[in-house]
Amino acid sequence: MASREMRITPPKGLLELNSRSDKRSKKERRAMEWKDRKRFQRRVIAGKKVLSEMDQVHVLEGLVSGDKVQKASLAEQIGSIDFQLFRHAVHCVSKQIESSSMNLLANSSLSRKKVIKIPYKTLINLGDKAEHAFSTEFKNGLDILLKSKAAIVLVRNGSDSDTEFLSLLNSFSELMKVVENKVSPPLIVIAPAGHVESVRKCLVENDYFGFDTQKVWVLEEVELPVVSICSEGNRKKVLMKSPWEIIKKPTGSGAIFSLLLSNKILETLNEMGVQYTQICSSSNKPIIGHPLLFGAVASRGADVGIQVSKTGETLDDFDVILSIDQLNKMCRDVTQIRFSARSEQNVHVEHVDGQWVAVQPEVANSHRLHAEVTSVLDSCAPDKLCVMEIVEQ
Repeated sequence: MASREMRITPPKGLLELNSRSDKRSKKERRAMEWKDRKRFQRRVIAGKKVLSEMDQVHVLEGLVSGDKVQKASLAEQIGSIDFQLFRHAVHCVSKQIESSSMNLLANSSLSRKKVIKIPYKTLINLGDKAEHAFSTEFKNGLDILLKSKAAIVLVRNGSDSDTEFLSLLNSFSELMKVVENKVSPPLIVIAPAGHVESVRKCLVENDYFGFDTQKVWVLEEVELPVVSICSEGNRKKVLMKSPWEIIKKPTGSGAIFSLLLSNKILETLNEMGVQYTQICSSSNKPIIGHPLLFGAVASRGADVGIQVSKTGETLDDFDVILSIDQLNKMCRDVTQIRFSARSEQNVHVEHVDGQWVAVQPEVANSHRLHAEVTSVLDSCAPDKLCVMEIVEQ
């Protein structure tokens, strides 16, 4: 009798998506879930205290009104706020303490003297064994990669397509294969809330591009509450979309450092012996993990290496390499990050005489708290800065 057996081959990545990644027992998982709930409750309690101290008690009104789901939603929003970062951001905006990093870069005669002009052809001809002007830097960078002393932070700001992002990761993977026997540096991808799952799916479907899955993280970008422009007694008020919804917006690349610390990735990078970390935006179409770039920064004993271009890229396009000392400084001391206020127009509600009143502004009425990763230059000594310019010839 002919076999009536049917063999089905699932699409690539489907088994990985459906398989249980958590190998712990049911009892262990429940214990961990209980600990997570308790930890979150403590965050909410601490958040309520900070909001009261900052005279933002109107945010807490929704916790004593509305149904169970609405109250839980507001509590979750409060618990997810990085209050140390928020306090500092409000302080910067209130005192108008902004980053002067890009002005320092443009006006510093010292930085102009130290600009390293790297031909694009030198970067793309990685397999060329011939000696060239940057052979020493290349060898130093190769040594850093081979000894697992480099890490990558890739920031996806949402302006690039999934196809472009896939191409970028493929190029990175191919570059690491060319380097020597496929090195696997730690890779941290930071994405907007709406792109996190697509990034994870992309990694799974492509077998993590051959990288060590234990050294790959996908994090959601930081969002902070939007505050009012008009102040009452020099107080910036957190804006509410409804009594149970805080208006929050992405804070920009400068919040990367807070993410690395709060997710204990900084601790892991230190334990791994990482010495240099490249932080770049995917929209900038960077050359990720190139030995010459790491070597150029290391050879000059720099704490910060930054790529500049004459094409006038936006502030959302960046590519910097930080020493582990500089990364530790930025992550462990939130005051090193400089925030600016970006004016916006937001419909919101205000708590007036015990009632919530809808406000429809006709002009900009609020500030989004924003920080750039390039504010790292504010805390970097001029002689510890390495400026790199990629040129056509």
